Amino acid sequence: MIVANSVANTEVEGTHEAGGLPQLDATTFEPQLAWLLLTFVLLYFVISRIALPKVTKVLENREERIADDLDAAERMRGESEEVKAVYEAMLAEARKSAHDTAIAAKEALQLSFKEAQDALEAKLSAEANAAEATIKAAKDEALKGLEDLAGDVTRELVAKLSGEAADSAVVDGAVTKAATNVKEA
Repeated sequence: MIVANSVANTEVEGTHEAGGLPQLDATTFEPQLAWLLLTFVLLYFVISRIALPKVTKVLENREERIADDLDAAERMRGESEEVKAVYEAMLAEARKSAHDTAIAAKEALQLSFKEAQDALEAKLSAEANAAEATIKAAKDEALKGLEDLAGDVTRELVAKLSGEAADSAVVDGAVTKAATNVKEA
């Protein structure tokens, strides 16, 4: 068995050494070229008629989808810019309205405060005038009572000091003159 294998191996090695590579054997070039041409033409028709149209269709669909997506993105960007512009306009209008409302409220508060202040000043002025009139009336009444008292005291002093009765007209005139000087001061 070992001998048979070595003989078979020797025969195979002998054929290789004699002829070399079979595809480089010049006697087999014509069938090899025929098969190469037939395989190339068959492969060319399979690729050009079946595979290439499918690949081309996939690429065209992909290009169309990308173009559609870019158009949609551009359209959405334009719409978003419009929405943003409307939003900014509304925001500016709201700020202006809030500012105007704040100014109007401030002016209304100032006017209300001024009216309340004027009313309070008028009330306090009226109360002060009434108090002054009451004080003046009380002062006048007190001075009138003092004039009578001063006249009586003066008459008694003159009578005690001089022993004679004082002239009422002279005493009343002097007391009235003194009271007028006090009222003016």
